[in-house]
Amino acid sequence: MGGAGLLVESQQQDIRDELNRLLESAAFRGSKRCREFLQYIVEQTVSGESGSLKERAIGMELFGLPQDFDSSQHTIVRVTASETRKKLALYYQSENGAAHAVRIDLPPGSYNAEFRWIEEPRTEPSPAPLIEAVDVEAPPPGLSRRWLLAGGATALLGTAGGLWLWARSEPEATKRFTAPVPDPTPTGPALSGHVRIRVGSSHPYVDRNGQTWEVDKYFSGGITRSRASERIVRTLDPDIYRHPRIGDFRYDIPLVAGNYEMHLHFAETGLSDFISAESSGEGQRVFRVSANGRILLDYFDVVADAAGTNISNERVFRDISPAGDGVLHLAFSPIRGSAMVSAIELLAVDPGTVQPIRVRSGWPTSWRDAAGRQWRADSYFLGGNALVRRTNPARESEPGAPNDALYASERWGHFSYALPVPEGRYRVTLKFCEGHYGPRNTGFGGIGSRVFDVHCNGVALLKDFDIMKEAGGEGRPLDRVFTGLRPNAQGKILLTFVPNKGMACVNGIEVVEARS
Repeated sequence: MGGAGLLVESQQQDIRDELNRLLESAAFRGSKRCREFLQYIVEQTVSGESGSLKERAIGMELFGLPQDFDSSQHTIVRVTASETRKKLALYYQSENGAAHAVRIDLPPGSYNAEFRWIEEPRTEPSPAPLIEAVDVEAPPPGLSRRWLLAGGATALLGTAGGLWLWARSEPEATKRFTAPVPDPTPTGPALSGHVRIRVGSSHPYVDRNGQTWEVDKYFSGGITRSRASERIVRTLDPDIYRHPRIGDFRYDIPLVAGNYEMHLHFAETGLSDFISAESSGEGQRVFRVSANGRILLDYFDVVADAAGTNISNERVFRDISPAGDGVLHLAFSPIRGSAMVSAIELLAVDPGTVQPIRVRSGWPTSWRDAAGRQWRADSYFLGGNALVRRTNPARESEPGAPNDALYASERWGHFSYALPVPEGRYRVTLKFCEGHYGPRNTGFGGIGSRVFDVHCNGVALLKDFDIMKEAGGEGRPLDRVFTGLRPNAQGKILLTFVPNKGMACVNGIEVVEARS
């Protein structure tokens, strides 16, 4: 990869701090498109990817245009660049903008960001001089950035004294810096247990289930793109999906030898602003995912798989293990457009097993039942409403009943759950308790007041289902169990709740592999 210069960590931080100030300024706050464009070109330049900042590449990567788009018809890249230059000029004409030590520019006729220090930039302790970006070869696999600074210094840079004089002679205000390519070689001890990586993040994150996600690491290639304002459905943790890595990239994750269940998380946010009313966005981004050379997803399209944009989408793979070198090698390879991923989970499990899914509908946090089983916060849903009751209908009916707290919340309305599982056969248990219709509750009527259907992957599981009628009264827990269910082609058990009279509802869902 050419064009890698020496930009120390403190200078990268200066640039990102200035970028954040720009994005929050009055000049940029009202233009989502210019904000994303500026962030994209700055991150590309800082990460050493400025060579890919061409109109066609930007159109595909940032704006989701097809690979063969006609630039004379699709002028969005040029128009957005022009608008961004005007906003940068407006920002730096203000008193606040002029006072900052580092300045971010976009020269006319270019899509490469330039960084200029008005004052001498602060540097980390190092005898190495700052230099203009030069073309160098990437270090051989397994060698760290030190190879560029020491062992390869003579071959790449010539004599240090001459370059020092050359660098000193150039005005500081006009120097342009780019960052070296990060070393993807895994370092430190192999990871064990459950591993969760939130792609594109620089700080840990604790989700609604109390699970901690690590910062982004073990990657090489690609760039990250932040879409902090996007609304993402089928999840209570949209922040997991707002910083995807895109491009042609890989993750090399050191793991303790063993068996893992892998969850790959996706959400297509990059196309939402640029698809027409006649198109869903399908076919704009198609890619391949492989693990240790074995293809897991081929010609994968996030939009088609999730049935839309801005939808959290999870694919699950069983029996994943590190390669012989103790590393899990995940490759994300573009076929059309660019590849992407939002998060990676690796869960240690026994060979041949799949972790069960237990969802407490309507409840915003995880919960452990009397048997010690963990129920997730309400997850994987689309549509409907959450209801948490002040009183528990099951507890009123049967005081002290095991796990009656499960029925203190529900999801109601017209809604669906897309529960991700690997290929196999599953037992699905739906948990119900009528807590609304009846003389002791705020609803009205009795039997016949709530009637609905439940479908699994388009096949009816329940028809004209009436909880009060089937349970023999209000406040009585009722389970309906279905066996031998298989996921659809998208790796989901898709449960759809369709009201016929009143509103459909459910209190809990359990999915367990039915092992023969």
